[in-house]
Amino acid sequence: MTETTTFIIDIIMSVLSNLQFIILLLLIVIIAACFLGRYVVLTKKLAISSLGILVLSIIGAVIMNLFFDEDDTNDIYILWNSILNIIMYAYSFVFYLFAFKEKRFLRAVEATVCFYLLTLYISSFSQLTVVYFSGGTFEVFSEIFIDGFGTGPLWFAICAVGFLITSALFAVAYFGFYRPKKYYIIGIPYRILFVVWVAMFVILPFVPAILPPEDITLEHRYQLMSLMFAIGIVVLGLAAPVMVVVSAADRALREKNKSQETYLSAELEYIGRYKRKQTETQQFRHDIKNNLALTQMMLEEGHFDEAKEHVSDMLGNVSSLSPKYVTGDEMLDLIISMKADRMDEANIRFTLDGVADGGLNIKPMDMCSIFANALDNAAEAASKCPDPYVSFSIRRTDKFFVIKITNSASGKVDAGKLLSASGYTSKTDKEHHGFGLMNVRRAVENCDGIIKAESEDSSFTLSVMLPRNR
Repeated sequence: MTETTTFIIDIIMSVLSNLQFIILLLLIVIIAACFLGRYVVLTKKLAISSLGILVLSIIGAVIMNLFFDEDDTNDIYILWNSILNIIMYAYSFVFYLFAFKEKRFLRAVEATVCFYLLTLYISSFSQLTVVYFSGGTFEVFSEIFIDGFGTGPLWFAICAVGFLITSALFAVAYFGFYRPKKYYIIGIPYRILFVVWVAMFVILPFVPAILPPEDITLEHRYQLMSLMFAIGIVVLGLAAPVMVVVSAADRALREKNKSQETYLSAELEYIGRYKRKQTETQQFRHDIKNNLALTQMMLEEGHFDEAKEHVSDMLGNVSSLSPKYVTGDEMLDLIISMKADRMDEANIRFTLDGVADGGLNIKPMDMCSIFANALDNAAEAASKCPDPYVSFSIRRTDKFFVIKITNSASGKVDAGKLLSASGYTSKTDKEHHGFGLMNVRRAVENCDGIIKAESEDSSFTLSVMLPRNR
């Protein structure tokens, strides 16, 4: 192999390694959002800032060429590669500090550890795959990891395999989950199981590769590695992730079904009320002529007090035909009416103030996700207080509808935790609760809105800002 060819291969390997590092950096953000339930937004600025790793790599290459001789290149490469890796992991920590929107330091530590483990997993998988398909002999192992560490066609193959695996994982996570806003929060037990499984896969395949030749023949070593890869690729690559994702998807489906049930209940309630109002209106129209004729007769005969009382009764009947809660949005009227009726049964005082002229102009499912969940949470918190109340107010600015839901509270709570995507809840059944406000926040963000929570010793207020023109 000529020097020119070797130089070109080294350049391509460097580019692939850095691109893989960048993709992995962004992949952790997507995994954190879609599978770990972390509050994070993948913006263009954040994606562009990940290119800082490429800048660090270029600076490292320039330092190598300017300040080090070609003698002892392998030792210098290993040393400098280790230093550069430390710098890059430090950069990743700073990157994650800006990526997360809550508990930034803790989330950055968590993400950096996950980033390291995923990097190690893909690296080990790529290296052992190349060892396996290159014959799995001790000579191949020595050529890759001892004699030609970081150089040569076999290391090029390792870089290519790692890049392809990382790109495939990123494409699946981004286009399959993040873009369509699919969030399947994985429970703690399954996270622990998956980490243990990954650790086993990283460690165990190396065992037959590093055993000394006198303890195991090359033929047996190759057979053992083949068996481990045959089992490991199928079980770890398919069974374990599928089991974890299916479990998370099941929970997400239950949450979605609950939201759909609320929507369907609101629709059925609307149909039922509409039919009742139609019947009542028809009856009123049928009787109005007789009532007006009776009123006219009372006035002609001089029975003014009786006529006045009769007109008052008719006005009361007209008022009863009007909806009790009017917000300017039919779906919101239905949701509030349903929740207010239940609050009345629980002796919770409910008040409504303000209207949204022209309606909120958001999807019915988003409407249910935001306000049905928010009112349920408000009513539940208020029910624990000696003087339970829930107030719903609507104000408007030039660009936003500002909606505030305030309820009585038995004490101050951590508003940041409640709005985070970590499934925080005070209930004992944490597996199936703690996602109400998380769903509210996501639905608000889906409508290009802003959400804020404020907690006092005796009250809790959830503020939702929704654009007026969407």
